[in-house]
Amino acid sequence: MKKLISAVHLLLISLCIWLSASAQEIKTVDGVRVVHNEKGGKWGEKLPIKIESIDAQKFARERKLSLETAARQVRYDFFERVAEQEGASKIAVGHTADDNVETFLMRLVRGSGIKGLCGIPVRRGKIIRPLIKIWRREIESYVGSLKLVPRRDYTNYESKYMRNRVRMKLIPQLKLYNLNIKEIILQTILLLTQDRLFLEDKAEEALAQALRSMDENELSLDLNKVRSLEDAVQGHLFRIAIERIKGNLLDLSYTHIQDILEKLEGKERWEVHLPAGIYVTGNSERLLISREKPQKHKSNSYHYSLSIPGEVELKEIGRKLRLSWMEDFSPAKINNDDLQTAYVDHAALGKNLVARNKQEGDRFNPLGMKGSKKLQDLFVDEKIPAERRDSIPIIESGGRIIWVAGVRLDERAKVTKNTEKVVKLELL
Repeated sequence: MKKLISAVHLLLISLCIWLSASAQEIKTVDGVRVVHNEKGGKWGEKLPIKIESIDAQKFARERKLSLETAARQVRYDFFERVAEQEGASKIAVGHTADDNVETFLMRLVRGSGIKGLCGIPVRRGKIIRPLIKIWRREIESYVGSLKLVPRRDYTNYESKYMRNRVRMKLIPQLKLYNLNIKEIILQTILLLTQDRLFLEDKAEEALAQALRSMDENELSLDLNKVRSLEDAVQGHLFRIAIERIKGNLLDLSYTHIQDILEKLEGKERWEVHLPAGIYVTGNSERLLISREKPQKHKSNSYHYSLSIPGEVELKEIGRKLRLSWMEDFSPAKINNDDLQTAYVDHAALGKNLVARNKQEGDRFNPLGMKGSKKLQDLFVDEKIPAERRDSIPIIESGGRIIWVAGVRLDERAKVTKNTEKVVKLELL
């Protein structure tokens, strides 16, 4: 504890010296800018710093960011570069408890999930915030006890910035309802953080179970496993998964996550566009998060003539189709559980027996049903993913479908008590 307090005191004193310097001489020594405090003293004779000037307004315009967001980004990019140059493992920044309360209120007003309402994290990568639980008034009191006069940034009092409006207008109004509103909000942040960490642990475990594959550009999930999770865990899982591909959660909103959650039960292929060019696509079995726009599957058209007996290789889909006469046929020999095999009444076959890919407008009479049905509707009812449909051979005879291979036989081609010759079709 003493070491922690000493570290905080040292940081406070260093900040005070920097802020209170009434006059400074900046010189470059071996590429490092050094500030010489005119007042000197054992704490501030030589405080090494690095200085860089960046046009934040230009940066904001080029990237279509708000000035506040742009300034924050260039500032942290600078910190990371200096830390890399100096071999520093930590970057200490001076956020206070007041900053945390202001951030909570800003996000609450704009709309935020539980992670956003947890405020500013104590640590994030190399970034640490040793003053995050200390109130601004405590720091100012400490500075005053050293008889130092800090410098003030005049932009902190400009009402055009939302943070300033929250600090100068919203918080004073809230104090009319409760003088301890800032302390209450800070307690709420701590409680929300505990809940969020619990949910994120659950989501991390669930993600590991549902993950099918991942590289730097895309991540694939087993949707059947995702659907079995509680709604709250699902939302956190998707945030974690998106962050792994996107690199951050900037501009990701409640609406984006809800769009994904609402589509989870969809049987058809669906797609959601996220900020920064991230795409989420799904079907009945799989969900893909990708940096690249998914390409729609283009089917290879094929058309093969069939003979009985005979075997043909369907090169486009990597399967084979075998046709044979069934000798000594009896209903007991039919295995209706094997969808890769069909038994057809030869009398129902016409001329030009062929195997082909599906076509727009295909219809047939599914076994066990009266009347015809669109092939597209059958695929939906059977929950067959869109990307698999082009790999399902259609067996046609005399211009009509007799078997959707591996899925369903046509009612008119089934074997009956009046059948004399049976043809066995096998999808290999």
